[in-house]
Amino acid sequence: MKLVDNFYAYLWPGVTMAEMQTYGNNCNSYVVAKALPENKHVLVDPGMVVNEARQNCLERLISEMGKEGLKIEDVGLILNTHAHPDHYGASEAIRKMSGAQVAIAKGDDEFLKLAKGEMAQVLKQMGFEMPEIHPDFYLTEGELRLDQDLVARIMLTPGHSQGHISIYWPDAKVFMGGDLIFHGSTGRVDIPGGSGQSLKESIERVAELDVEYLLTGHQYGAPGIIQGKEEIRKNFETIRRYIFPYL
Repeated sequence: MKLVDNFYAYLWPGVTMAEMQTYGNNCNSYVVAKALPENKHVLVDPGMVVNEARQNCLERLISEMGKEGLKIEDVGLILNTHAHPDHYGASEAIRKMSGAQVAIAKGDDEFLKLAKGEMAQVLKQMGFEMPEIHPDFYLTEGELRLDQDLVARIMLTPGHSQGHISIYWPDAKVFMGGDLIFHGSTGRVDIPGGSGQSLKESIERVAELDVEYLLTGHQYGAPGIIQGKEEIRKNFETIRRYIFPYL
């Protein structure tokens, strides 16, 4: 689904109760088309290859992109908001298809190392199977210049995970928040590396941005895209009032 300019959204089903019962876990994925030299694309949060319900998430993403003339082979850069498998899981598979570079924040790279060691059993009990990921570089706070005209602002937004990042595209006023914030809710903080206080601080930073499109990591019973400054402002107010007291 085209949003604005060269921004595309591929939402994992889960708006209605029937859909949530039918579909297993996976994240929303976003593409910034032709953002790199040679008209290569940026893919944010590729999701899983296959989820716990044995649904082929990557196959669905490739199909949905193809309907709009976008090929997975033309992905040149994969940006992962955080190191939970429902967001980064297909990174290495897509790298093999496209030769894309893969990036994640350093804080979550440390989480990945622990997930292969002392935390592995705990995470497995929580339903987390950790696929391989080998970042080409680490995302840090600041500007990420993709070409002469297109600049992304990388923001460290910990809380859901220690190294969680969000991506703000100031020219288009698009914000990609991973599992930081949803429609009327926030990401969970009970996974190792989570922090309620950090999540609140990160959300307050984001609330100061000039945003027309707030793109979330999941639909979770409500739209995965919040559009318009007033609707976005109301969403922040709802979260402050009803969610913050429990974080």
